[in-house]
Amino acid sequence: MPSGFSWSELDVDSSRVLVVNEAPLPSGRDFVLYWCMVNHRADENPALDAAIALGNHLSLPVVVYQALRPDYPHASDRLHAFALEGLAELPAACARHGLPYWLELPRSPREHRPRLAELGKRAAAIVSDLFPAFIIPGHLRGAAKALDVPLFAVDASCVVPMQRITEPQLGAYTLRPKLRKLWPEYLGRSFSPRPLKATRAAKQLSPDFALSDAKALRKALDTFQIDHSVPPVPDVRGGRAAALKTLQAFIETRLEGYDTERNDPGRDQQSGLSPYFHWGHLFPGEAARTVLKAGGEKHPGMQSFLEELLVRRELAFNYCTHTAVPRQLSVESLPRWARESLETHRKDKREHLYSLEELDGARTGDGLWNASQRELRERGRIHNYLRMLWGKKILEWSPTPAEALQRMAHLNDRYALDGRDPASVANFMWVLGLHDRPFQERKVLGKVRPMSSLRTAEKFDLGPYLERWARPGDAPVKLPRRRNPKK
Repeated sequence: MPSGFSWSELDVDSSRVLVVNEAPLPSGRDFVLYWCMVNHRADENPALDAAIALGNHLSLPVVVYQALRPDYPHASDRLHAFALEGLAELPAACARHGLPYWLELPRSPREHRPRLAELGKRAAAIVSDLFPAFIIPGHLRGAAKALDVPLFAVDASCVVPMQRITEPQLGAYTLRPKLRKLWPEYLGRSFSPRPLKATRAAKQLSPDFALSDAKALRKALDTFQIDHSVPPVPDVRGGRAAALKTLQAFIETRLEGYDTERNDPGRDQQSGLSPYFHWGHLFPGEAARTVLKAGGEKHPGMQSFLEELLVRRELAFNYCTHTAVPRQLSVESLPRWARESLETHRKDKREHLYSLEELDGARTGDGLWNASQRELRERGRIHNYLRMLWGKKILEWSPTPAEALQRMAHLNDRYALDGRDPASVANFMWVLGLHDRPFQERKVLGKVRPMSSLRTAEKFDLGPYLERWARPGDAPVKLPRRRNPKK
């Protein structure tokens, strides 16, 4: 830690903070900078709260700086539109708390300027987001080399700070009891920004560059050098207002029965919140508190929702926290039993081998898989249960497990609003055995858990799902007479 303060003295949980650059605090600077990369919100943001706490300690204003480059992996109209809709809300949200908001939106790589080092010459310290996947760890490392001021990354993605769980977990069964012991400490805490003391100084600050208007540029996606072949998802908007509206709709219409119906593809019982968690429009802690208040501690839907949000999601963050980005989507990072079993069966003859182009275009001999791929392309997400089946079939249809992982990541990250996330990374690795157990050995999969479209059709009434997502020309889906049909 830089000398002169401790986070606990500032009423900031030090377990949320990672010191990225341990430079000394300089004097005579203009502000503390919150470099917003992940958590696109002004409220319920522990990272911004930490920046304000530090600013108050140093008697300095806090500036929120954000830049969205057009050359991030899989940049497209879909992802840019969703992001810009959220960014358009931030100027007013920051202004309510006395925070200047400086946004840059270069429309081509040539327009991008490496601004952080320049801002670092005016900043006493920089606070950013702790996020263990995608390009964020690399951005933090690069920034640390370019800065001569303290750089901190703060966890605003997990309810229990990811650094509190100091070892990688074998599965939900090992993580769950650890988290439950910590929930009383974390579930009740809100992160509404604390009052900023240096509000007068904040009003006098100005950037040395032109600011971008996210609302105007949302209407001009064609001016960005991004992938225009992936359009925005109709009727799905980004931003905190949309996130809170989706959370309320889930509570009112889908929380009841969530525990029993959420895995049924034919029923729209999913929360729909994952894109808002990924883009940082919503803090999982506030979602947990809101659902807990609405349903009560013993409500089965609430308990199931908290299991998904506070155990399964944070298990994914635990994996990425303790696994370097280059190894996160690697066969070498699987449990030993899965790694050895897949290697034993690596040369097994596949029933089908599809190219990436055939998979992308939903042109396989499995009608249910085609429907799920089409949902991903058009809706920006796959029903959670079918996403597991979707990944299993890609594993069966790819030349090697390593190539299967890359295909899953490519297809998901290109189309999914919630892609490029620890939850996605861990899900793809689960397809190959991570956080799972061995099953009866079989061809290609070895001891990795199998899933099939036929078994899925036996468990659920797929008629409503196929009616929406199947198309003429798809291979027919075998729909057996189900022994225990749902009523």
